[in-house]
Amino acid sequence: MLTLGIHDGHNASICLMRDGKIEYVIQEERPTAEKNRHDFPFAAIKLMFEKTGLKPSDINEIGMNGHTIGKPRDRKGILDQYRGFMKPATLLSIKKNLQQIPFIYNQYVAKNQAMRFGNLAKAGFTDKSKVKFVEHHLTHASSAYYGNGNFTDDVLVLTNDGSGDGLCATVSIGSKGELKRIAEVKENHSVASLYAFYTFLNGMVPLEHEYKMMGMAPYAGKSGSKKIADEFRAMFRFTGDGTTWEFTKGKSISDAANFLYEFMFLKRFDYLMGGLQMFTEDFLVDWIRACIKKTGIKKIALAGGIFMNVKANKRIMEMPEVEEIFIFPSCGDESNPIGLCWHLQHQQYLKNFELTNIYWGIEYSNEQVKASFDKYQFKQQYKITYYDDIEQKAAELLNANNVVGRFRGREEFGARSLGNRALVANPATSEVIKEINEMIKSRDFWMPFACSVLDEYYDKYVIDYGKNKPYYMILTYDTKPAAQEIKAGVHPYDGTVRPQLVTTKHNARYHDMIKKFSQLSGIGGVLNTSLNLHGLPLVHSPEDAFYLMENSSLKYLAIENYLVEKTA
Repeated sequence: MLTLGIHDGHNASICLMRDGKIEYVIQEERPTAEKNRHDFPFAAIKLMFEKTGLKPSDINEIGMNGHTIGKPRDRKGILDQYRGFMKPATLLSIKKNLQQIPFIYNQYVAKNQAMRFGNLAKAGFTDKSKVKFVEHHLTHASSAYYGNGNFTDDVLVLTNDGSGDGLCATVSIGSKGELKRIAEVKENHSVASLYAFYTFLNGMVPLEHEYKMMGMAPYAGKSGSKKIADEFRAMFRFTGDGTTWEFTKGKSISDAANFLYEFMFLKRFDYLMGGLQMFTEDFLVDWIRACIKKTGIKKIALAGGIFMNVKANKRIMEMPEVEEIFIFPSCGDESNPIGLCWHLQHQQYLKNFELTNIYWGIEYSNEQVKASFDKYQFKQQYKITYYDDIEQKAAELLNANNVVGRFRGREEFGARSLGNRALVANPATSEVIKEINEMIKSRDFWMPFACSVLDEYYDKYVIDYGKNKPYYMILTYDTKPAAQEIKAGVHPYDGTVRPQLVTTKHNARYHDMIKKFSQLSGIGGVLNTSLNLHGLPLVHSPEDAFYLMENSSLKYLAIENYLVEKTA
């Protein structure tokens, strides 16, 4: 059984699954080089067919994420949309309110699905009987539940995001391979939308730069942040048994845009960011506590964009009520095609579902790398050298305090570098942060970096709660004094780390490189940040990596078994 899951909204992506096994997950942003690309994923589908040799008629079923999808928007379009929220009685808000009328909503769904059938036909899929539209939050819940892989115990499955098919949150119970929803919250009351709106009001791009707000929050004074957090809390009210809630300051977050603007006026930006983060953490903890109390289930699985907030995830993990926690890696809408495929195949292939790593993208051979290098029109001078043991060479460069680009194997899925498309560096000194920022990243000065840590050093550096293992950089942890050895990958203000626990099972060659570095340096981890220019997605092809070198001061690129070195 070949199933193709398609998400054709913000950060569009596809998943190809064969008999319960994931073969490819490709985000549209990678082949198009447009970060968080919002459109039908034509390029990803074309690339999948090229790599597999399949044709549209070979696909047995196609899952579409959600009954409706918003119109394509680039970064400017998203900013224009949020500017529109500031105008009274906008056409957008009127249309959204009208769409809550069942007759009008059904017409909207039919028109939206007709448009999507048209895009499917352009991609070669003409048999409408193969297409199944699956409700947005069910795909999120499926990614969390089936990705967690615990089908013996009951699992509390929670989703939370900005919006999807009229909802912003759901509560479900996963039991014996099936999901049963017990509560849901309408999109009008979305806490994630509040976070996105304040990202916009602080001069950043919503649906992209929320992590910058989270990164600033630890620097804000606790008393000032708490005052604002309390004011945010007064905007929401939990209802019933506490598993649902309401926004109290208007029909929806977008309709209350001017109220929210007035609320932030003349408030200190750091207190506002700190207060919003504190409120979000407290709110999620209270919600999850109520869900656990209602169900009695203490093993939880989470998905949806709000759980990209690694600081909030840490607070949830630390809850005494939580026994085990699983958060789907890169759990925004880009992960929904995976949930789609698992949902559509679970009754036949549940025993085949396994999440061992998320290197589901494209890889290149040494021959392809060399051919690309020979053809590329470089403006600067480079040399290329083949190494049988490129991991040893990279380790030696790292030990000599060089920053190295690493391009190796299949590209990782999601928003976080997991070593295969990475900038890596010796984490022993904080000076490397400035070096990388000036060299290539242009990150905001307050943003921390992350660290890839060998499994044998993990307990030396990290305070672990025994509720999860951080293979995918979706949680932060407090650190032990020995983490001074990796201080460039630790938050400089609160001492937390967002680690990637590296094992031979998850990534043998990356583990080998870090192991060889540790043998030279005595340090059990490397600073790891994504291999990309600011504002672009992770590099996808050798040409993307060469372009990065040409447009930065990066000197060394370990790409498959080759080392590309800038010589002038």
